[in-house]
Amino acid sequence: MPRKWESIISYENRSEAFTTSRWRLSGLRTRTGAENTDGGVLWLETARDGDTVTASLYKDAGRGAADKVAEGAADVSAADGSATSAVEVVLAAVNDSGLSGSLMLHQHLADDVCPVQAALCVDADLDTLWDGIEALPGYDATAGCSEFIRLAGEDVLAKVSAMFRDRFGGRAAQAWFLADADRDLPDLRRIANPAQLRLACAHRALEIALGRSHRTGGESMYSRLRDYHRAEFDRAMASLVLAFRPPGGGPAQAAASGSVRPQRV
Repeated sequence: MPRKWESIISYENRSEAFTTSRWRLSGLRTRTGAENTDGGVLWLETARDGDTVTASLYKDAGRGAADKVAEGAADVSAADGSATSAVEVVLAAVNDSGLSGSLMLHQHLADDVCPVQAALCVDADLDTLWDGIEALPGYDATAGCSEFIRLAGEDVLAKVSAMFRDRFGGRAAQAWFLADADRDLPDLRRIANPAQLRLACAHRALEIALGRSHRTGGESMYSRLRDYHRAEFDRAMASLVLAFRPPGGGPAQAAASGSVRPQRV
């Protein structure tokens, strides 16, 4: 069974709205024509009623009823923003989306909507680089190249985190969203233009997919193509020009969230 998607960037406004962490999603589909995201982006909407917060995920910024892909609720009466008081919101699929999962909610100050970068690229991005991705071993008739893209996205973000360690706030022993010296993961929300990572992710996903196709112990067309996409992945990573936001939240940061939505090229 495929592993859950965990390298997810949620661009919530933490100073005025809510704080999430530890995202885990299953059933994410990247196949062209069957995507349950907006080109890799989801939209998280929260609504509080008393002590209960309902979190809804949509595959379109318009957040129409037909665009809802997952939903869950949790009691946040004890959530005060600390790591130990966080509550788990279990997300169930809606509208036969196939998308489910969970997230940790640490505080909820106000209802809000934010973009969530779930996948750095989708099948359409791979298809521009390789004609015939449907024939690749491991291609899924429902999810497409989702598993390759998940692995590629993890690799890209891990490399970006190492390349720009200081811009993300470093690493240490506790949850990354806490405003102190204790960090376990970098604050990836500081990436203001994640769409810049799309090409690198697409090349890395194809490298992984083609690596499953070549004959072990000998050169083949697939191994040469695999090596080509590896070289292009390295080239894309070396030429990255990322924009970063300062740490913290607030209206200025929330306004910048519009840059998260990827634009097709």
